[in-house]
Amino acid sequence: MSDVQLSNPPLVATTPRPHPHRSRLELYPIVDTNQARYADMDVNGHLNNLSLEALHENARAVLNLRVMPEAYDTKRRSLRIVSSQNVVHFLAEAHWPANIHVGVGVGRVGNTSFVGSSALFVEDQCISLCDTVLVLVGDDGPVPIPDETREALNGLLLRHLA
Repeated sequence: MSDVQLSNPPLVATTPRPHPHRSRLELYPIVDTNQARYADMDVNGHLNNLSLEALHENARAVLNLRVMPEAYDTKRRSLRIVSSQNVVHFLAEAHWPANIHVGVGVGRVGNTSFVGSSALFVEDQCISLCDTVLVLVGDDGPVPIPDETREALNGLLLRHLA
């Protein structure tokens, strides 16, 4: 084995599959429905992975606005929200036409960051999960999450299911 393969941390790392409860729509505090577009298909007739990721991205933007209403107002905001890691799991194929139910919530709250967790469903089947680490940044780098924002984040934590 080469030195690269034995390095710590490993040169290449993957993320294990999420917990099975993540595939339940009722886990997510914010739910919306989007209609897949014809243009979202790939040459095999599947909904394209980039189109699905765009739905996750939009769900994160909705979440960000809920917790920091000024997040995208460049004139009023004092902090920015930036992504530091994005992990997407594609779990099943989906085809056009389809109504896609999008669930999003907060997976974890840290000191300067939080995890936006989203899921895409066609009918009752979860087709994709996504977790994105989002960091609050000021002029000089990461900053602690303000109390008001932390309260809003905690109000949108993923629900614990029995």
